[in-house]
Amino acid sequence: MQSIFEHWMRQRYGKRYSLQRDCHGFYCCEVVKRMYDVWCFCNQKHLH
Repeated sequence: MQSIFEHWMRQRYGKRYSLQRDCHGFYCCEVVKRMYDVWCFCNQKHLH
């Protein structure tokens, strides 16, 4: 699911936000973390 999110981020924002992850697989940038959480929440609603 992260690769789909990253593709969407690149399409929408280009290289404005860093999609770098830490050693645990979480995004380093707090803004991107929140965007990913919201994105996951919205996509789960569409699945149900």
